[in-house]
Amino acid sequence: MSSANEPTVEVLTAEIRVLQVGSKPVTLSAARQLDSVDAAKIKPFGRVRIDPKPANGLIEVIGSVDGILARSSALARKVECPGYALSLDPRYGLRSVVCARHRSTPPQSSAGSHPWTKYTPSQKTYEAWQALPLIVLAGLR
Repeated sequence: MSSANEPTVEVLTAEIRVLQVGSKPVTLSAARQLDSVDAAKIKPFGRVRIDPKPANGLIEVIGSVDGILARSSALARKVECPGYALSLDPRYGLRSVVCARHRSTPPQSSAGSHPWTKYTPSQKTYEAWQALPLIVLAGLR
C-alpha cells in the first residue's frame, strides 16, 4: 500500500492532429489569413489557436465553407445581469427582458442581479465546438 503523501507517476497520452492542404501543412501564418466567416456557415474540422492572446472563453475553429478553407469563432463570457430593466417597454407596457433566465421567469419572482454566461453565437455552437479535437498548426522553418 502507498501512503497519501507518496508521489506517483501517471502516464497520459494526447492525440495531435495536423491540417494539411495537399501534402503541405497549414501554418499559423496561413490560418491567420483565412476569411473569418459566420459560425452558421462553417463545417468545422477542429479547434485551433490562431489568436496569440485569445480572450478568455474564445474558441476558434478552422473548417470548410462550400469547399473553401475558412475560420470562425465562438465566445462564452461571464456577465452580470442587472435583472429586469426599470423602464417599461412602450409598446406593451411590460418591463424589458435582459437575460435568458428572465425569458421564462415573471418579474415578480426574479431575484434581481445575478451572474450568467453570454454565448456568441449560441450555447449550442459553443459546446459543440468545445468538443472538437484540437488541430496543431504547423510553424515555419
